[in-house]
Amino acid sequence: MDTKKPRPPTDQETLDAYLQAHGILHFSAREILTLRRAGVTVDAPPRSWWPRIIPTLELAEMLRAEVGHGLIVGNGYRPNPWNRKVGGARRSQHLHFRALDLDLPKGHKSREHQERFYEAAGSIYLDHGERYKMGLGLYRLHRGTRVHIDAGYRRRSWSRKYVKPLLDSLR
Repeated sequence: MDTKKPRPPTDQETLDAYLQAHGILHFSAREILTLRRAGVTVDAPPRSWWPRIIPTLELAEMLRAEVGHGLIVGNGYRPNPWNRKVGGARRSQHLHFRALDLDLPKGHKSREHQERFYEAAGSIYLDHGERYKMGLGLYRLHRGTRVHIDAGYRRRSWSRKYVKPLLDSLR
């Protein structure tokens, strides 16, 4: 996958068709528009924003391939009211349709799977972070491990308790 600029969507194209046309085969419009914990599906952002999510989904496809199984989208696009409700950052890339929070599926939540998930995300960040202007956050939630990825803003990472030691170990 490369980082060439995605084409704009046509007027007749659905978001799913647009994603598939860009080689996104394992993530759907419904997944990236559903706030999983809230059980709410939000409206798609304006069509002019659709190209923004493609680089992030390319990274998600890489991560999925690296871990060798499916991933669950915890959050994708979050309109401002929802972002505030879930305590998201004021400048969250979720607001701009550039971010995904990814979780492991049932049956893949062992400590070994969680460590592999983090390692794969860290490797992708080291290999592709500059080119994609990737953001990386790693979280250990009460229900397991979560990886935040975004693209197109600037290369950065946070969750220093997890990210820095991980990246140092992978270098």
